[in-house]
Amino acid sequence: MRLASKLTKKFVPFLEILKLKGSLVDVSTILVTGAFTGTTDQKIILAILSGAMIHSGGDIINDIYDIEIDRICKPKAPIPSGRMSIRTAWLYLTSIVGAALYISILLSRTYFSLLIIGVLTGYILYSHPKFRFKDIPTLSIAIIALYFFLESLGVWSIYSPISKDALIVATYVFFLTFSLVFMKDFRDVKGDINSLPIMLGARRAAIVSSILCLIPLILLGALYIIYGWLIILIASLVFAGLISFCLRILLFGDPVSRGRELKNKMILALTIPNILIFALDKF
Repeated sequence: MRLASKLTKKFVPFLEILKLKGSLVDVSTILVTGAFTGTTDQKIILAILSGAMIHSGGDIINDIYDIEIDRICKPKAPIPSGRMSIRTAWLYLTSIVGAALYISILLSRTYFSLLIIGVLTGYILYSHPKFRFKDIPTLSIAIIALYFFLESLGVWSIYSPISKDALIVATYVFFLTFSLVFMKDFRDVKGDINSLPIMLGARRAAIVSSILCLIPLILLGALYIIYGWLIILIASLVFAGLISFCLRILLFGDPVSRGRELKNKMILALTIPNILIFALDKF
């Protein structure tokens, strides 16, 4: 029992640092793209695995470079708490990224190439101390959204050549992500160097975030007009219901003190409608 407990204790930081909750966005991006390609098979599982691993790798490198900030806002996280060393984190990151890229090149050279671009922008430009675009609020969120844009195009390339439809779906994914991810910054106001709530103040940032929430509804409406799928209309209604919970916190609550709850609800609004489109498309 003691041996099992020790092994579990050592394993937990490796799982925790992956921040798998965020990988739901990869799942939803890949599934909604699969729905629009018109055909999917077991390759989509491998695509989800590789995409989520690259995403988690970005979280690891972000934690490596943000150790001083995380000592303030995330002191119990694996690296600042001392449960994982910087060296171990680098080795873990390398193995995850290597495995993800190997899987991706088996699926599609285009997918592999686009993930490489995602690594260069999401790892180096976003997190590296020489660039740290993550400290520029709008640009940082644009880089995050760009990764999912590239991921969507890459998954499309597994099944079909990249076309106008691929760009339409990837653009929807980009703006869906860009419009909602600003909400994550309310949680870490105390530790952030710069973010939308710090730049504008929590109240104004909440109003801006609330306005941005309307963009995905407009995009879903445009997709419905283009493709005429009833499931897109259903997804729009589901999105409206889910985003209403975020709006209550942003406009009528305290988004800073309820930052964790806001982020969780944001992830649901970001993912559930897309997963629903994929699921209903199979019926």
